[in-house]
Amino acid sequence: MQRVRMVTRISRCVLPSVSAAMLAVLLAGYSAGQNKKVSTAGDAKIYREAMGWFKQAEAMIGTPKENSDEQAELFRKALKIKPDFVEAHYNLGLIYANQKKMDEAAVEFEEVVKLEPKFEGMAFLLASTYKDLGKTDKAIQALEAGLRDKPKDLQMLRALAYLQVSSAPEDRAIPTLETLLEIVPTDVNARLDLALVYQKAGKLDNAAENYRDALRVDSQNFVAHFNLGLILLRQEKAVEAVSELEAANGITPGNTDLLEPLGDAYALLNKHEKAAAAYEAAVKKAPDKAVLWSKLGFSLANIGRSEAAVTALENSVRRNPKNANAYYLLGDLYSDLRKPEQAVAAYQDSLALNPKQKEVHYNLGTLYAEQKQFPDALAELKTAVEIDGNYAAAWANLAVVSEEVGLDQEAIRAHEKVVSLGSAQAANYFHLGILYAKSNQAGPAVDNLSKAIELEPEKYRQLLREELKKVHSILDSVRYTERFNKLLGDTPGAPPARKP
Repeated sequence: MQRVRMVTRISRCVLPSVSAAMLAVLLAGYSAGQNKKVSTAGDAKIYREAMGWFKQAEAMIGTPKENSDEQAELFRKALKIKPDFVEAHYNLGLIYANQKKMDEAAVEFEEVVKLEPKFEGMAFLLASTYKDLGKTDKAIQALEAGLRDKPKDLQMLRALAYLQVSSAPEDRAIPTLETLLEIVPTDVNARLDLALVYQKAGKLDNAAENYRDALRVDSQNFVAHFNLGLILLRQEKAVEAVSELEAANGITPGNTDLLEPLGDAYALLNKHEKAAAAYEAAVKKAPDKAVLWSKLGFSLANIGRSEAAVTALENSVRRNPKNANAYYLLGDLYSDLRKPEQAVAAYQDSLALNPKQKEVHYNLGTLYAEQKQFPDALAELKTAVEIDGNYAAAWANLAVVSEEVGLDQEAIRAHEKVVSLGSAQAANYFHLGILYAKSNQAGPAVDNLSKAIELEPEKYRQLLREELKKVHSILDSVRYTERFNKLLGDTPGAPPARKP
């Protein structure tokens, strides 16, 4: 953002010496212009007395007594005699400003504006005084008043834009900046300020257009490349974002604020080798930033560097133990590395932070099932489908676990749900056929076994033949039906059907 130096030290008013004859003429003009009345001898006397004190104060300019209380007192004496003495108010205001008595300075400068609204440089000086007092709105009002007389004054336009950008609402700076750019289209700082205001207001297309305009004037501008890259990343235009962020990195290599979004852009493009490199560089500069370790772990996991990913994620949760997603990914990695106890603990930590994560319940339930901890597996898988009734993968695993513990009817309902969701595979139909056969429902049993064989004929015909070899088979309820025997066909080596 541009910075406009608002000075408080401005040249003082120094009045020329005049002859007595000229004094009468000046007084007449001054009185007519300021007070709308005819000058008198009394007016001349007042003017001479006031001018005497003014001249004494004026003589101190350039000496050690300049800006002293003694000089201020002389200007005050002039004003006591002639309260509408513009130059005395002006110079007294300057003394107060240099003494850092900004409230008093503002009073004097306001008096100048009241007496002579078009006093040269007064709007800028008054704005500077109010800025130092922290009265931004009054500073803005002073500059707006000055610009009504001089709408193309670059000094006031830049000062006004700075104040507007620096205070809420920032978007009021837009017309000021646009006016400034109409006068000086190549003003890169004003262009960047306008782009930034649009960006903060969420008008990303306008912001991007102005950043591009800035780059046409200054192609090596880091701020323009960087912020344009952030906008493109937010708009999920990852290819263009990478181009801008790489350009910014070329101008200022290794910038801490840049490395993370550069890694994000690479990750969106599934360029996880480059993303990991960017994140690794970032964590070296900001090792306490938990989210960087988390993102690094994600990219490392995607390129198969599981051990390194675990280390990164452990660093992340140490710094921020409230990151449910980091624990979730840690659970997956521990599971891949055959560390079931650590995986279970990580999944549980994730769910403690956010119990509505259906995927974590699913993964934890599946892990329990792999460890033959079926009651725990059932509980987690049931929770997953309670969160999302259309979660087909969880229904499928719930069906398998239910079957393992002898809950045949629950297994049937789960398999049928998978079928209704359009996600059934041959295994679902096969298990449904077996479960219906066990419950002596020959029709549904054969229907589902037929679908399984239709999808994978060799595998499931062979499994059926192996089952039929048993003396007491779960297929006894269907083995002698005509429809079932047709499923097996006349394949050589098929066992003969047993007679009752």
